[in-house]
Order: sequence, then C-alpha cells, then structure tokens
Amino acid sequence: MKTDGPGPWWSRRRSRIRAQWPTRLPGIRFCARGTLTYRAHAPIKAGGKATARATARLALDQLGRGITERHMPEQLAIAQERLTLAAAHWHTPQDTPGLWLKARITLMLTEQDAHRAQRYQDAVREVTLQLAQEHERRERFRQAVFDNPDATRIWWLDRHLDDLESLDWDVFKDKVLPLVGAADDIQSKAERIAQTLLYVWEKLGNDPGQHARFTTTVRAVAEQMGWADAPWPASEDSVSAHSLESGGDRGEADSLAETSGVR
Repeated sequence: MKTDGPGPWWSRRRSRIRAQWPTRLPGIRFCARGTLTYRAHAPIKAGGKATARATARLALDQLGRGITERHMPEQLAIAQERLTLAAAHWHTPQDTPGLWLKARITLMLTEQDAHRAQRYQDAVREVTLQLAQEHERRERFRQAVFDNPDATRIWWLDRHLDDLESLDWDVFKDKVLPLVGAADDIQSKAERIAQTLLYVWEKLGNDPGQHARFTTTVRAVAEQMGWADAPWPASEDSVSAHSLESGGDRGEADSLAETSGVR
C-alpha cells in the first residue's frame, strides 16, 4: 500500500482554512486562505473527528500567527515563503504528540489594510526625510559657523548688525565660543590671558607698593625663564627706585626668585 506521509492516504482529513493573522503593525492583518491536511493518532483520535479537526486547526493557527506577527505588511512575500517552508510538509506540531499535519496557505492583504499600510509607510518616510533634512541642516550649519573661531565671530557680528548696542562679546565668549571645535586659537588664548592679567591688575588697586611688588616678582620669574627682554609698562629705573625705598619688598622678590630657581 502506497503512503505519502504518516499513515495511508484514506486516513487523512482535510479542512478549508480562512483566517486572519496579525502583522507586526497593529490593526493590520494578513488574510490566510488554503487547505489543512491532518491525521490524528491516539490519544487525539479517541476524542472524535471534531476534536482532531479543532486540534489541527489550533496548531496551524499557532504556527501561522508565530510567523506573520514578526513581519510588516510590506513583507508579505517573505512571510509567505516562511509559512510555506514551515507548513507545506508533514510534521508534528510542538507539544501536540499524536498529530500530523501539513497545509498550503496563501497570505494576502485586503485592499483596506493595504491602503492603511501604505499611509503608515508614507508617514514614516516623511518623518525620516524631515529628520534627515534637519540633521543635514545642522551639520552644514556647524561646518559653516562653528568650524573655526573667526567664522563664528563673523556669524555673531552678523546677527547683531541691525542692533550693535545689543552686541555682547562676553556672552559670545562664555556661551558660543566653547562650542567651536578649534576654540583654542591664538586670539582666544590671548583674550583669556588678557582677562587674567586684567583681573590681577584690578586686584592690585591703586597701591604703588602692590604694583611694584607685582612687577618685580613677574620680572624675577621672567629672568629665571630666560625672558629678560620682555617689555614692561614701568621703566626699570622707577621700579628699582621703588625697590630701594622698600627693602622688605625687594627681599621678598629675591626670595621668590631664589625659590623659582630651585624649582
């Protein structure tokens, strides 16, 4: 006796399948149409034909849903191929001993669901395009404005050409310039050094003694560094004269110079 699959051909049962299985996109389903062929053994067969048919249909439904719910509507062809590979040959479903089945199922989308899926794709495409355009705009803006400090300064000035009184370079230095990729340019470094020296000079106040001590200390450090030719705001004679008048101050500077030399 010739058989094709489990048991003789006359012992198999067939059932028409019409079902809806979910896609990965909520609210849109694949329509499943086809034929289920099955054969039940004990103990499923003991429950009668209705029990065997229900068991087979539920097993196929579980198999089909497990495949389709992992695919988007536009992946209909892929879902179809995977379903065919899983169901077209005789097999025993997992956790269902005593049942053999195979099925030939065709998946399709209704016209309404196809339109819904297309609208979703159009919306996703539009959002993706907007994000890409925004990214491109920011990248070009960064390259044009924040690539180097000079370009950033020109951009900041251009923004305030109509109201130069509102031009605040302190805000630019504190908020904008740190964003520049090459913010440590010569001009920026010079500005920071100048701000530091201005802060020190303001702290000295109007006390000539403080000014003389500061100048003498800086001169001593510069000499230790080999920068004796550095220009100074006060003449050497005036500094020396003041240093002679305040011996303690000169001694303090010499002490600092000796300490610098030891280091």
